[in-house]
Amino acid sequence: MVFMKKFKKIYVEITNKCNLNCSFCGTNKRDLREMTTEEFKIVLLKIKPYTDYIYLHVKGEPLLHSKLDEILSLCDECGVKVNITSNGVFLKEKLPILIKHKSIRELNVSLHSENNKPNYFDDVFSSCKVLSTKMFISYRIWTLDNLKLKGKSTEIVEKIIKFYELDEDVVEKLYKDKSIKIDINTFVDKDNLFTWPDTKNGYNIDGFCYGLKTHLGILSDGTVVPCCLDGNGEIKLGNIFTCDLGKIIDSAYYKTIEQGFKNNKSVHELCRNCNFRKRFNKS
Repeated sequence: MVFMKKFKKIYVEITNKCNLNCSFCGTNKRDLREMTTEEFKIVLLKIKPYTDYIYLHVKGEPLLHSKLDEILSLCDECGVKVNITSNGVFLKEKLPILIKHKSIRELNVSLHSENNKPNYFDDVFSSCKVLSTKMFISYRIWTLDNLKLKGKSTEIVEKIIKFYELDEDVVEKLYKDKSIKIDINTFVDKDNLFTWPDTKNGYNIDGFCYGLKTHLGILSDGTVVPCCLDGNGEIKLGNIFTCDLGKIIDSAYYKTIEQGFKNNKSVHELCRNCNFRKRFNKS
């Protein structure tokens, strides 16, 4: 019996186009494009044996995809569970599409998105209130070091408290805990800002990484990368449109990087310049 590798999740970037240019998101250096539905069918067919969960996220705003309804219908038919990460600007507009698809497991909304949309928070919260009857909702707040709430983070939390009319004990936990449930299927998750990996960072650090062990990413042009932080496709493991995922996993390049992580070593220069790995470094 041949052992088939199983990933906890595979990131699939259906588009790298975004309506915003938030400071906490790394710069996109690639040509803007979105996967066609035919390309997405190819991706689903090739990754289905390797995972039960896909995340429509690397770069870009997935709700911008011109064929979002068709993309999610394909996920319904395939039987995969879908997590969507969004800046929330188009949530109210796309609500009729999102509410009807059984494949969507979770919606993550980055509330720190830098936009000038009128009634942004009311639109996001009211839309998520409806969607929470069908899926998990995670409000993401990027904080400063040690998860301390300051400035905009505090303002966002105060808006959450007001809309959801939270009790004092929940409010206390909201300020103190990293993750907290505030309503049915609705959570607030705080995390610290980090520097996106870049060969110019000058870290030159070794260390363990879960990339290629629990997950990998597929960019909108089909490029397979080790993780969702390689948003510019610097570590090209192969292309899913032209090659089966099994062959990419069995390639010498893939195995060299994977084995390096197992030995607490960073093979690629980009990985050596990623400080996100410090969060789970073995050393």
